[in-house]
Amino acid sequence: MKYDLLTESWIPALDLQGHTKEYSVTSLLDAAPKLQRIVHEKPLVVASVQRLLLAILYRSYGYLGQDDWDEVFEAGEFGEPVSNYLNSPECIDRFDLFSEACPFFQTANFTKEKGVTTSVKKLSPDLASGNNKTLFNHIADNHEFSLSAKEAALQLLVCQYFSLGGGVSGSSVQFGKHPNLTNSPLVGGAVVMVEGENLFQTLMLNLHMPKDEEWLDRKVDLPVWEQNEPEKPEAREMRGLTDYLTWRARHVRLLPEKDGTVARMFFAQGLPNPKEMEQEPYFAYRLNKDDKILPVRLSFERACWRDTANLLQYARSTKVGIEPQDLRPAGIQLLAAEDNELIDKLKLNCQLIGLDNNKANPLCWFEERLPLAINLIEKDREQKNKFSAHLLKGLETAEAIHRQLMSAVRTFASHLLPDGARAQDVTTKVESINPARFYWPKLNEPFEQFVWALSHNSEEAKSNWRKVCQEIAFAAFEGATQSWCYGGVRAQKGLSIAKQQLEESLYGRTWQRHVYWSQDTQEIIKQLYHWGSPEYPRRDILAVLRKSLDLQKNSQLAAISYLGPLLANEDERSEVQAFVAALFASHPKVYQQSQHLSFGAVWYQADKDQRPGMSFRFECLLEAKGEQLKQTLRQMVQILKSKDIAVDYRTLMEDLYYWDSDDKRIQLKWARDYWAKPNQSTEPSDSAAATN
Repeated sequence: MKYDLLTESWIPALDLQGHTKEYSVTSLLDAAPKLQRIVHEKPLVVASVQRLLLAILYRSYGYLGQDDWDEVFEAGEFGEPVSNYLNSPECIDRFDLFSEACPFFQTANFTKEKGVTTSVKKLSPDLASGNNKTLFNHIADNHEFSLSAKEAALQLLVCQYFSLGGGVSGSSVQFGKHPNLTNSPLVGGAVVMVEGENLFQTLMLNLHMPKDEEWLDRKVDLPVWEQNEPEKPEAREMRGLTDYLTWRARHVRLLPEKDGTVARMFFAQGLPNPKEMEQEPYFAYRLNKDDKILPVRLSFERACWRDTANLLQYARSTKVGIEPQDLRPAGIQLLAAEDNELIDKLKLNCQLIGLDNNKANPLCWFEERLPLAINLIEKDREQKNKFSAHLLKGLETAEAIHRQLMSAVRTFASHLLPDGARAQDVTTKVESINPARFYWPKLNEPFEQFVWALSHNSEEAKSNWRKVCQEIAFAAFEGATQSWCYGGVRAQKGLSIAKQQLEESLYGRTWQRHVYWSQDTQEIIKQLYHWGSPEYPRRDILAVLRKSLDLQKNSQLAAISYLGPLLANEDERSEVQAFVAALFASHPKVYQQSQHLSFGAVWYQADKDQRPGMSFRFECLLEAKGEQLKQTLRQMVQILKSKDIAVDYRTLMEDLYYWDSDDKRIQLKWARDYWAKPNQSTEPSDSAAATN
């Protein structure tokens, strides 16, 4: 049985018209200028195929100097070196997936002791096998499972590049006992590829490796398909870059069925990763606070764009006297070294693919794309690029605002717990609220706009970016704490204090939203102020209105005789209007200020020291409903009267319209204005506190 990867169609790719088609290795490289990119539902397959193609190109061209690279890139297609190599004896019959003598990327005649075979599910980390956690696939080991030849070829590449370590490998007839499984070369970081406008450009833009004269002099640097001798599963020296790009991390031999599918295989540990390759060329690295070099990883907890500076800039230590290091991936290093007008005109992206894992268990895979502006890439090791400096400042802004958000949520969380709660308990509560889930994901699209805007107007881009981060942080706080508005007075108090803390840290002031007073409210209040005018008070009318607080039908009917033409048609709304009119009659001190003042702010004026008795009365008010609400307000207005403090009856009337709203917005606003010690607004007289 034969399945030649050079001629069989097995690699899915998207053409420039948006159609997906499968290609062989040869036809894919021929058609590369007409294709957008390699596509597959599993991102690890995409990264694995790209790595295979780069190995073929390195073997075909060798190490390209800058002039040679420019010549190939400007030609717009792969030339004779590639086709000649693929048609050479080194490749013919070496890409046959099921060859007995030289199976592609496998070990010929490899057999486990006692003929123990393994399911092909072991090829890919997303397929549950043995005692692996079932995360992506729910097919049990005792169920029949097989792969087509083309899918087996794709998953074989994934196995060699992304297999996770951990577990016993067993013994084989050829090599005896194998070491325990170790991670393959691409585990532990994010594979970063510069994406051009077609597949040819993408491969060429990543065809750059740090040159090592020792490697150049070696004549034994061969890809895995040219290596003849079977290798023991023990550490050996890396022979060169093509050797490393096709590193045999696992000893595998696929066992095809008669119909060409593959269900079982022989599988064991191969070569451990070479010590010479301390840094994977297609990973991006960063320096931690101790100047230790660590790979940039993809994970749920951290959006990949937050590491953009590590992709584009030199790594600089915080310690004095240490030279900047170039820890960027190969494609970015190529762009930093190249001075080609054709590249400057391209619209480029960064593709990041990675596998997040916990020890030997896969958690998820990622495929992310980031915008890539050429002028953001640092080319001078000694002097920072001004655009990249602006980018770094923008990233720091997002991080700083996130810290302000977390600080406010921590303040809120501390009010949810009993007094004197341990710091660890507060931290646990903050983690359960998790405002970051409402913050970082919302910044993905704005960040892309920020990157493109930086190259045109840096100052405006930075200003807009800060505003977006502030708005999203505030929305994230509200989204994360929304359900807590039903949590009683303690939660409302915590919300009010934490929200003001966030507003002041974001904007340097208390930020308040406003709406207009409704027309019927203004007409009633205007009439009440006329009746309560100190110069010509209508004491007879005020007495009738005041008497309606007794909640007796006759007294209420008498009040309606004066208010009737002004009251709204809706029963609930007119009831609020009549009640507030009666409150005014009991304390007819006219509120003279133009800005709004909620009842919480008024009560704060009466109780700036927040004495226990006054605070308790206010807490009871926030939880009151119906007749209890009216009775409590009546008593509190009398206390305000004794202190000669005016009530903003317009705002009170508007707020009471929405007192029974499900989101408790009025209670939260009053709590905030009382406990958070509000700043008064300077809005014009036709606006009031937010009730919508």
